[in-house]
Amino acid sequence: MKRKLVKQGAATMMISLPSKWIKHNSLDKGDEINLEEKENNLVITTEQTLKSKQEITIEMTKENRGNLKNILTHIYRRGFDKITIKNIDSDILKELRDIVQILLGFEIIGKDANKCVLENISEPTENKYESILKKVFVIIKEDQDIILNDFKTNKYVNKQEIEESRIQGDRFVLFCRRLLIKEKNEEDAVLEWELLTSLMRVHHGFYYMYKYASENNVKVETEVVELLGHLKDYFELFFDAYHNKNINSIHKINDLKKKYQFGKSIDHLERSKGKNTVLHSYIKECFRNIQLATSPIYGMIFDNQIKG
Repeated sequence: MKRKLVKQGAATMMISLPSKWIKHNSLDKGDEINLEEKENNLVITTEQTLKSKQEITIEMTKENRGNLKNILTHIYRRGFDKITIKNIDSDILKELRDIVQILLGFEIIGKDANKCVLENISEPTENKYESILKKVFVIIKEDQDIILNDFKTNKYVNKQEIEESRIQGDRFVLFCRRLLIKEKNEEDAVLEWELLTSLMRVHHGFYYMYKYASENNVKVETEVVELLGHLKDYFELFFDAYHNKNINSIHKINDLKKKYQFGKSIDHLERSKGKNTVLHSYIKECFRNIQLATSPIYGMIFDNQIKG
């Protein structure tokens, strides 16, 4: 939708608002609206929009009760502030208590014999997006150090910490996705969403690799430890590429793709035996997901150049 600027006075420019939007929000002459500047965008909202909370009710059935986590995380990402779940039992309530851990800002605020209510009571503000996203990177970097050390010693003493950090990482990624839908413009949201998806896949790759090794008490071979060290450096390039919008780090990642993703990773997979082969497959997938995650960063860098 395009509008032409109309000059009004010496320095003021005016535009007309779409009549459909005005009618939908029940606006009339003299009503106030809110204007918010976000980089090159001007966001127009009404008082009603700012104050209203989106609510939804879910009825549990035999068909959907096995998919409760996916349903709630989708509703959370879509920006709803209050979720009522009907027809629950003690097993569903227990599952809800686990799920709410990854819904940042949400708590169970009420429950009775067959109903439970989740509500947003302490959600961080929109300007926390960058700092929360940075925490995801930091969590993954800390997990890499823990995994590398435990694999060197073959002592899996950090199972609980790795599990908790995976939950925390998921919580932050889901919240960032929620903000993208509620606050970001469509063009920015597509690139950020793609980045968040890749970042979650990388984190899950490390988590499930450690989970497999610890549950099977794998005696990790030196080649796995060596490749994990290179993967740590690879992720550091990714971290620099995003936070500093450093295109040279992306070039290095793509240059190293042949050396690791299609080189050492495949060589070790072919030579390894037993359970270490599984670890090498996880490492190769992490290399791949990091390299794929550079694509949206390319888009962000080019967009910034165009806007600049």
